Amino acid sequence: MIISGALLGGGVGLGIWITLRAINPRPAPLGQALAALERRPHVAAGDLQSDSLERHVGRAARRLVGTLGADLDRYEPDLRVLERTAARHALDKLVGALGGLAMPLLVWTGLGVTGIRLPIAGILGLSVAAAVAGWILPDHALAEQADRRRKAFRHALSSYLDLVNVIIAGGGGIQTALYTAAEAGDGWAFAAIRRSLDRARLTQRSPWDTFADLSDDLGVPELAELAAAVSLAGTHGARIRSSLAAKADTLRGHQVAETEAAAESATERMTIPVAVLLFGFLVFVAYPAVQQITTVSGPAGP
Repeated sequence: MIISGALLGGGVGLGIWITLRAINPRPAPLGQALAALERRPHVAAGDLQSDSLERHVGRAARRLVGTLGADLDRYEPDLRVLERTAARHALDKLVGALGGLAMPLLVWTGLGVTGIRLPIAGILGLSVAAAVAGWILPDHALAEQADRRRKAFRHALSSYLDLVNVIIAGGGGIQTALYTAAEAGDGWAFAAIRRSLDRARLTQRSPWDTFADLSDDLGVPELAELAAAVSLAGTHGARIRSSLAAKADTLRGHQVAETEAAAESATERMTIPVAVLLFGFLVFVAYPAVQQITTVSGPAGP
């Protein structure tokens, strides 16, 4: 009891110290503040509808996660793809860690009420391991979701380029084809393309330059390659059309390759349960024969 009380008291004291550090954070370094000012503003769709309490909780969670030593800036590309803020990701990490820490303790308390006693040292070790897992799991989920969304954007980009080619082939101009094709599609990918085109129109820039900026924001290099290819093609309509068609074919080739690789991986994973089932069947069939052989060939009685 003395050891468990000391551990619980130390944990409470550490939590109070971390909370005070989060409430009164140290000022950011000058280099970090300047880098934040140089970034292009990005506001997630959910932030415009969130109330002040949610924003304050998210900011406090981000400060607390920063106090614990986590670098949220390295997740910025994935967060931009998912239109999610760093404060929301920090809150997910804290909730996962606290949930993992509390779950084994709650189970231990419930078992103690029923009269089942488990060693407190093992429960504390399990709580720490679950807290670490809950802290890391949101990072892996974020990377997986961002990867799926980038694949969806590549698929939408190939469809968009096909629409642009069709409009150009029908006699439309480059600018008309770009804007008309963007208005023809739904979903977040086409919405991102429309925002990029609107930014190009308002800032009097080339659409290909804003596509290169969008490539940096989303982490999709195919957009930057498209912008570079079209910039090299110049202003001639036939050359731009051929560049767009070639890029669309390349994107479709990559999608086919990724689909085939995913299918092969799924096929390989399907062999594992079949092998386990076959092994269990063989054990079930062979066990009576082995049992009978060992019984017959056993030592005879006196």
